[in-house]
Amino acid sequence: MDPSANSAGRNRLLWHCLGIVGLTFLLLGLTNLGTVWLPLDLGDPEWELGTTSQFFDTFPLLGMGMAFLVAHGVAVGRRWQVRTVATFCIVMAVFMWLSLALYATVVPMALQVITDPIALTPIKKAGAKTGVQALLYPFALLWLAGAGWRASLRRRSTA
Repeated sequence: MDPSANSAGRNRLLWHCLGIVGLTFLLLGLTNLGTVWLPLDLGDPEWELGTTSQFFDTFPLLGMGMAFLVAHGVAVGRRWQVRTVATFCIVMAVFMWLSLALYATVVPMALQVITDPIALTPIKKAGAKTGVQALLYPFALLWLAGAGWRASLRRRSTA
């Protein structure tokens, strides 16, 4: 038995497992996204603050799903998968920037309304954490989208 054939089969199995895990994380992340944002209650500052914070807190599941699916697509040569997920990454990055804009309008209102210093501490922590997440996640998504597109173009030229 050829050891390289055994290794290739093992690698293929590993990449397919990563693809299944990625799809699972993507579906769970999309479910989180839907349950966090729907039904929309725009105009309610408390809902906007809580929803945006929760969205960024639960995003890593969706983000890992997208990253695993890009890696799987590149590894097994599925350009359509890589490009679809890369496009979704760009859409999510834009959505995150819009969410950050919404959040930035609500945090100052919350800081003005709440006068108790003990109640202000969690708001300040949530604001700082969400701000950092909202700045880092979109750039990570755009990097993933760019890396995926570049890999899908290289595949085409060598195929």
